[in-house]
Amino acid sequence: MDLTNTEREAIGLCVCLEAVNEIVNHALLDVRKSSKSAGEALVYFKDMVHRSLFIIRFLDFAKEAGDSQLTGVTGSCVDILDNVCANQCLGIDGSACKLEDAVNELKNWLNRNASVKLWLPTLDVNAEIEVSRIEFLKISGNSSKHNISRLTGVSKDIHRILSDHGYDVPIELIPLALEDFQEHLEQNYFIYYATWMAELLNEVRWGIQRYLEPLYATSYKPGNDGFSYRFDYPDGVTQEIAKQWFWRLMNHIRAAPYVDRFHTPNSLKEQSSIEWGL
Repeated sequence: MDLTNTEREAIGLCVCLEAVNEIVNHALLDVRKSSKSAGEALVYFKDMVHRSLFIIRFLDFAKEAGDSQLTGVTGSCVDILDNVCANQCLGIDGSACKLEDAVNELKNWLNRNASVKLWLPTLDVNAEIEVSRIEFLKISGNSSKHNISRLTGVSKDIHRILSDHGYDVPIELIPLALEDFQEHLEQNYFIYYATWMAELLNEVRWGIQRYLEPLYATSYKPGNDGFSYRFDYPDGVTQEIAKQWFWRLMNHIRAAPYVDRFHTPNSLKEQSSIEWGL
């Protein structure tokens, strides 16, 4: 499909915005405003299914590569947003600054190494390991997404991590220990960091909002009946499929983000219990 850079950016932004909306919303998350500090909030999960879905969708957003035919980017939503920040085809008067900050904050969080202590009773190993948070997210998200027969890649990753840290465990035993890892990660690590993770993604959503609001203001044209409206297309958006994506994107900007901006308490930006003493 021969799309312009502007058309690809509009499509990519719509894909990323909708992906965030599927994660940061009041159906999946219980966002409770703090009564002690203005602007702060805590994120709770209604049940374990919502918790697993949050981690799965977060992994898809951060790591899973999509088809480049529509967006022009072979990579995850984070990679698409990186490309948006680099090119800013739809930006007006530096409107990308908030989005750039939000994307960089998210990337820094994902790529930061974490040292944890994991008791793995199935392997009779008390492991101390240090890997990036995106590695933990990959293990936990895929373990929640797939049954054990489809977790060969995750088992190999865990075997490599343990081996790199001096733990000699037969690879055929790793699938038996996946529940041990998941108990530490999904039921501890990512519960502790869930509020911060939700804030980071919500900031991305608000960054997209701020990036496109100037364009929305110039594109939106109300009808004479007080109900109808249309959007004028920017230069570079000419193909019919791209126009449909642009209209869809502008409607998301018109609707605004699902969740108000909030801040994570500092007490939830320190260490989970499996990081204590390391």
